[in-house]
Amino acid sequence: MNKYISGKSAFYLSFLVSASLIGATGCAVTGPELANDPAQQLEDDFGGPGGLLEFFESRSEDEIRETLATYELGYVTQASITDCPQTFPTSFRSTWYSLSGETYYIDSAGRPSKAYSYLPPISSEIRNDSCQASVGQWGDAANPGADYDGGHLLGSQLGGWGARANLVPQEANFNRGNYAQLENKMAQCSGLSSGRMLYSITVSYPNGTTLIPGTWNVYIQDRTQGDSVSLNFQNAHQGGPNGTSERDRGVSFLSANGCN
Repeated sequence: MNKYISGKSAFYLSFLVSASLIGATGCAVTGPELANDPAQQLEDDFGGPGGLLEFFESRSEDEIRETLATYELGYVTQASITDCPQTFPTSFRSTWYSLSGETYYIDSAGRPSKAYSYLPPISSEIRNDSCQASVGQWGDAANPGADYDGGHLLGSQLGGWGARANLVPQEANFNRGNYAQLENKMAQCSGLSSGRMLYSITVSYPNGTTLIPGTWNVYIQDRTQGDSVSLNFQNAHQGGPNGTSERDRGVSFLSANGCN
């Protein structure tokens, strides 16, 4: 039995059964850097981002913290996480943060790793230009000759948080090109019913020390229709060799689901 499952309380196991019955599905992000990631294990155990967010919304904070403690993870609904450190201090790590209707995860090395949101409503969030510039500069310094922006996991035009919990070094062409086009298309979902679309981002790091994610994974689910799309990018020029085709798949999915 998986070591993370063995300690689950009765209410958690009941939730997993009910989640499977209602079809809470998601995309499992894979790769060697995630093999021992308890946050990814938690997400996978709940059937993906949708199942985990349903759990966060349907249980009390005490129940959530009890379950996450078996994964050695924290859960916070109010926190001073508006600053811009290269890495968050120990007290902020391995913790999920529910902030302004969005959910963010800071990994065990103090880096932003996951971001979830239900959309719409869709409205622009104020950017933290200073923090964005700093995050991009950290990427440039770590990889001389490359060009990085401070890239949002959840785009600011989608209401994404403006500070470091939602910012990582993102290759500039990818950020301003294929990823921006996908985000702009997502913004066209504003006419849909509230909360119809689940928008989830996971960035994965190639090792425990770098500030620069290697991969960028997007999961979008139409909660009314029940269908979804999973998009996988490299944090590289155009989002990698498949970046344009992945963008096109995402844009086509959103168009087919009424985001026009």
